Amino acid sequence: MPPLPPNQAALRLLDAFLADPGTTTLEALLRWLLEASPRPTGNEVPRTRRLQLLAETLDGHPRAERVRAKLREVWSHRSAVRLLAETGLPVHGTLIKETFERLVDRLVPRLEPTDDLFVLLSRLGLGEEDAGWLEALPPDLVAPWAALVAIPDAAIGDAARLLAYRAAALGLTRELLSLDADAADGGSPFLRLPTQVDALVAAPGTAAAAALEETRAACGAALAAAHRTLEVRGVSTDVLFRLELLEALLARLEELTLVLTGHAEGRLLAHELARGSFRQRGVRSLAHQTLKRLALKVTEHTAETGEHYVARDVAEWDATGRSAAGGGAITALTAMLKYVVAAAPLAPLVQGLAAALNYSASFIVMQFAYFTLASKQPAMTGAALAAALGTREDVERQVDLVAGITRSQVAATIGNVFATIPASALVAIVIGWLTGGPVLAEETALHSVHGVHPFLSFTIPFAILTGGFLWLASLAAGWAANWSAYRGLPEALAAHHGLRAALGPGGAARLGRLAAQHLSGIVGYLALGLLLGFVPVLFARFMGIPLEVRHVTLQAASLTLAAVSLYGTAAFHWADVAWGGLAILLIAACNLGVSFALALRTAARARDLSADDRRRLATALREAFRREPRRFLWRPRE
Repeated sequence: MPPLPPNQAALRLLDAFLADPGTTTLEALLRWLLEASPRPTGNEVPRTRRLQLLAETLDGHPRAERVRAKLREVWSHRSAVRLLAETGLPVHGTLIKETFERLVDRLVPRLEPTDDLFVLLSRLGLGEEDAGWLEALPPDLVAPWAALVAIPDAAIGDAARLLAYRAAALGLTRELLSLDADAADGGSPFLRLPTQVDALVAAPGTAAAAALEETRAACGAALAAAHRTLEVRGVSTDVLFRLELLEALLARLEELTLVLTGHAEGRLLAHELARGSFRQRGVRSLAHQTLKRLALKVTEHTAETGEHYVARDVAEWDATGRSAAGGGAITALTAMLKYVVAAAPLAPLVQGLAAALNYSASFIVMQFAYFTLASKQPAMTGAALAAALGTREDVERQVDLVAGITRSQVAATIGNVFATIPASALVAIVIGWLTGGPVLAEETALHSVHGVHPFLSFTIPFAILTGGFLWLASLAAGWAANWSAYRGLPEALAAHHGLRAALGPGGAARLGRLAAQHLSGIVGYLALGLLLGFVPVLFARFMGIPLEVRHVTLQAASLTLAAVSLYGTAAFHWADVAWGGLAILLIAACNLGVSFALALRTAARARDLSADDRRRLATALREAFRREPRRFLWRPRE
């Protein structure tokens, strides 16, 4: 059946609405309107033209006044309060619960009341383009509909009351009150908010409006102070989400009171509801701002650690090399234990956990010995670079920071690799002397040598994946530092009554200092150990996916153990060792480059760095490297 001409379709829909006035027939009418494109076509916008046609059809309808009366009745439904108080606003007070419900709503249908205006707006599935079209409508086209879709003042007042009580309940939770230690709980402006909204709704006058605006501004100031406190001591996703929700509730409350007192048109509120209806369905938009703030704090803590890994002068270069040499020596034992764990007759789960424990324990020993693992640096220093970009420092100082970062990574990699090679060779020789045979069986040694070939194996993809693991571990370290700061963990440990009784005041204070110095490192290394040790076993033994990791220092130690085991046999070939040496260089580049790039990208996004800032730095870096490559790759001059 061919579609009806637009004027006949409009007439038919109006007749259907008149016969059964309600949200179902109103939805059919609105969907017919929304079917037309909101984008200009030639000299007109199809949807705007359809709206004009609908207005003309309504004017010419034989029962036009009855249709108008029924439209006003529908928009006066009791659900108008929910429409105003909930559209575009999260329903729950926690990010996890709100996200979970939105995900479920996308996948599983929900039975909703058919006569609910909030549900009607949700079902229409409006988007940004629809809200933009509504906002761009000329006033003369909006005027005929304004009185027909206007929501009564009583519903606006009830919605304002509802928002005020919800904001007060949220703003008076202990977690939010504790963010302002100097303010008395009884003096919170959120206590006064419901009373003043009630007064304004009862008598919308100038004095009541001024008192409410003063209280609302005080609530906004309290939220700003809470954000400043979090900036200093660390953040929580739930607390951040509640602060964002409170800001949204206060903004909607302001819009409603402005309409109620005649200081704003209802059309502006309609635009906000249209935009809110599609924001309310989104999961990505829900978490974006909250997680961005959390990412900012995590990368800030990561950047603080990264500042310690920048070799700005000869003394720092030498110190980095010595520290990395210690890390390389420990890695020789780690690599040896890796083979012991792999050869042990263990169940896959136990073997994966044992491998993770081997790596994590080794890394944590480095943490307490103040040794350096080269691959830990890039993610930390990437965040430090983004922090410097965020301060808009002079570009030459930024270039100098990058040079210090790259020098530091070169020094640490050299220290790790050139210490772990002789240490691993010594381990292999000593064990061979004690056991009377090679440290590794020939088959195992050949697999280690050939499996690292840069072009005849998956070494490069595995090294890239390992770079991603290193970045994830740095995020875990930054999160731990943020969590510790948010809870005030070092101070809490030092003041804990039970710890002071058991360890004495001095012992509790030392435990607090240890937490401040090492907690983030321990968490980061535990995460790295799980990623390097357990994840490959999980994929290979449980899923049948041959996933491996290629960590530069561990791989250099493994190659040395294998080469020493094969030396003096027919299976030993210097060409294999040479290819393995090239692979170590490529693994280093992939590990360092990928983790640094991911950390820089994450930190730059968290700080909203512009493309111009990044391009400006890239241009300056190219020019500086062309003039003096040594500045980036080798020991600084005296």
